[in-house]
Amino acid sequence: MTTPPVPVSANRGDANPRDQATLYKIIMTPVIFISFLISLAIVDLKYSVRRSHFHAQERPGRMPTWLHRLIYRYRRYDYVPLDQHGQPFDSTSNPPSDSHWFYHSKQRKLVKMEAADAFEIRGIVQVFMALFALCVTWALWQILSWSVAAAIGLASSRQSTTTILDTTP
Repeated sequence: MTTPPVPVSANRGDANPRDQATLYKIIMTPVIFISFLISLAIVDLKYSVRRSHFHAQERPGRMPTWLHRLIYRYRRYDYVPLDQHGQPFDSTSNPPSDSHWFYHSKQRKLVKMEAADAFEIRGIVQVFMALFALCVTWALWQILSWSVAAAIGLASSRQSTTTILDTTP
């Protein structure tokens, strides 16, 4: 005689899966959004620094010239024409003859490039956000425990009474 199969519940936890998804959305959506904004700001800062160093006048700075050239290499925005498959044209094929272009005409592509870079570093930013939150939590815990200990010590010092020892035999 065979035993009937035991029905398996789709719910593996105590909470409803819909409630779990809602809780995940409530917590993770702001975290993901803020991490993207921070990573976008980092990418924008990186490209702004590169542009400012590329267009800066040759003037002596705090950094030696050889170190400045090593860190801030000349790297300008280049428009790379793509074929119909999304691959850059190689030397054998003929790219479209668009030799004159301006920054304002390529802003959409530059924004896409910066957004792609921001999406690439978003995970690293989330790790640093988690470490920062952990450090802040630890610091708040230390401050709270110190203040509670100080309050208890202050209260006990005010309530202490002197005891007189009886020295009679």
